[in-house]
Amino acid sequence: MITKRNEAIAEVFRRILQTGPDNDAYGINPEPVQPNTMITKVTVQPDPFLSVLTLDVVCTESRYIIVRMFNDKDKIVKMFSWYLVKGTNVTSVNDVGSLKTGEYILDIIDNEGSVLFTCKAIKG
Repeated sequence: MITKRNEAIAEVFRRILQTGPDNDAYGINPEPVQPNTMITKVTVQPDPFLSVLTLDVVCTESRYIIVRMFNDKDKIVKMFSWYLVKGTNVTSVNDVGSLKTGEYILDIIDNEGSVLFTCKAIKG
């Protein structure tokens, strides 16, 4: 039996993974979606990256987030969760050396799948 709670949970997973019939509704936006977003700055280093990518995220509150990395065909090639604390947060994204040369989009989303910030990264 499918309940409303199960439907809501399934919708959150579809949004996070960008699957399902409404996939286009969760398209990539190059700017922060919310003008007063908790994330105030994202720096991607080095640019271009080769085998490791470093993310530097400044935020106004502590929260769990998910980072999705898309290739030029809008396919998720890397995804991980991260607990951000208020202030500056730095992490290294490993296992990106095997990605093809080109431009990638990184979405930072909340646990409901809403995009908080989007930025680009170039693989050299």
